[in-house]
Amino acid sequence: LSSSMQGPGPDFSVMVVPLALCMLLTGTCMTLTSGPIAEYRQHGTLRILGTTPVSRGQFIVTHLVVRVLLALVLSALAAALGAALDIVEPPAVWRAIIVALPSSVLFLSLGYFIGSLISSGQAATNAATFTGLFFLFASGVAIPQEILSDSIKRVLNFLPTAYFGDLLFWICGGQQKHGTLLDFAVLIASAIVVVPLAVKTFRWEAAKN
Repeated sequence: LSSSMQGPGPDFSVMVVPLALCMLLTGTCMTLTSGPIAEYRQHGTLRILGTTPVSRGQFIVTHLVVRVLLALVLSALAAALGAALDIVEPPAVWRAIIVALPSSVLFLSLGYFIGSLISSGQAATNAATFTGLFFLFASGVAIPQEILSDSIKRVLNFLPTAYFGDLLFWICGGQQKHGTLLDFAVLIASAIVVVPLAVKTFRWEAAKN
């Protein structure tokens, strides 16, 4: 399949798995987190949890664990499917799991951050969707770098999203713009920055007018 997608122009086969991984990580961990969290708070579900045997902390931990495990499984399946279609090599499966772990922490934190700032569940979902699209294009996995101007590539390479995209291409054995250790360092550092922001802005109850 990969050979059939090659031609005189850009090789789109190297973008298939990174594109799929970016969409499922941002969607599973960020978009599907921000909306429900905003709705739970808007409808008083988080407040009611304080009066039940299930503590708020247990609810959050369970929610986080389920999302992370789901992201890991889906990432492995996406890479395995790519290997089955001869788009990527088999080692892409374990690489996808390694990248998905810090990525899921980052995007879950962004999901909680967005869900805390926006009171409406639908608005939070829309905001997370647009944020996911930003990651999709700014990471370089949605558009072949060969067709971009040098000035645009310089701007994209300056953004932290470029290092995330670099790791997605590393999974598939594609060309990287930075070293793998640097990519992981930037991704983990980004998660370390966003996690405290998500914790600080998180609210159990809707803001009072």
